[in-house]
Amino acid sequence: MNVGQVPNTHVFMMSRVLTLAFALGLGASAQAGGLFLFDTGNATIRDYDANGYQDSRTLSGMAGPIADVNVTLSISGGFNGDLYAWLSHGTALSILLNRVGRSSTNGVGYGDAGFGMDAQPSRFTLDDQAGQDVHFYRAGGYTLNASGQLTGVWQPDGRALDPESPASSFDTASRSNGLGVFDGLDPNGEWILFVADVSQGSISTLTEWGLEITVVPEPSAFSLAIVGAAAVMISRRRR
Repeated sequence: MNVGQVPNTHVFMMSRVLTLAFALGLGASAQAGGLFLFDTGNATIRDYDANGYQDSRTLSGMAGPIADVNVTLSISGGFNGDLYAWLSHGTALSILLNRVGRSSTNGVGYGDAGFGMDAQPSRFTLDDQAGQDVHFYRAGGYTLNASGQLTGVWQPDGRALDPESPASSFDTASRSNGLGVFDGLDPNGEWILFVADVSQGSISTLTEWGLEITVVPEPSAFSLAIVGAAAVMISRRRR
């Protein structure tokens, strides 16, 4: 046997120990998180009021940085093209909705009445990994529930653009403020949802919203101790 070569029995033993450690949460690919739903008590989003409605929630108990965030919304009534909504956490801000449908060919946006918090899989969800931009949801296949609310999974608007900007600005605006802005941040702390109706027409109601957060947990002290002990044991056997 060459000097410094680890015996096969030791390699097997180290493999078994590493397998156990990964099962206990050491593996970098292990992820955790949770789904959090917040009842707003049918909050009114006042018509043509830039002050809007703001809801703040504080989360705790999650370990490790954020790997992914999805948002669910339940809004009824009003006109979707009137709504401007963002989510903030720490130093990051994501634009969820920004006058959906507004463009050079549609100055007022879409006239559908809200976004549905129906049962999965039709629940209205914003997810960076979805297949279509919510701003132009009528450009492809879409589904409205019995109340006329949009359902399904969509990419967030992401346009950090003044909602009162000229309609043509929405055609080419950068989509730099998706939900990926939260990746790598501590998931614990205050999350703020803001929704405003910025055009005259009708009144919307926010019934509920939610966060689906995935985190990459840090290795536990116990699993690190297992690997450390295995390394010491193999080192002693080699001697």
